[in-house]
Amino acid sequence: MSMEFKVITPDEVAVAATVEYVYLPGSLGEMGVLEHHTALITSLEPGELRYKPLDGPEESMVVGTGFVQVNDDHVLMVTDLALNSSQIDEGSVERAIQEAQEVLKARSEMSREEQARFEANLTKQIMMLNFKRKHKSPGR
Repeated sequence: MSMEFKVITPDEVAVAATVEYVYLPGSLGEMGVLEHHTALITSLEPGELRYKPLDGPEESMVVGTGFVQVNDDHVLMVTDLALNSSQIDEGSVERAIQEAQEVLKARSEMSREEQARFEANLTKQIMMLNFKRKHKSPGR
């Protein structure tokens, strides 16, 4: 029982693995994909991605917005962000959250598009911080 799984960002192929399952943050909540899943294309929301490589323990990463295609035991995820815990600098994320909150205090002076962009960035930064704290190694 296996599927080919790929996560692609604008910068890299973040994951290319043969997996047993994938749990991803879809637009209607967490969605599980197993072998022989019905073909589909769906949107991806920011959140935690979990997958089980065929020859190893479950792995997880934080992903941003994008889409997922499932077809013939192939799962392709295209997203603007895919990071594992070791790639997230907690201090930098905390500073980015503070900066976004400060900018949003002056929301009456910005366009709706600017406000939406800053709010989306703030949401993504908070999600990254929560993921990092959830998956922090003991003793760090």
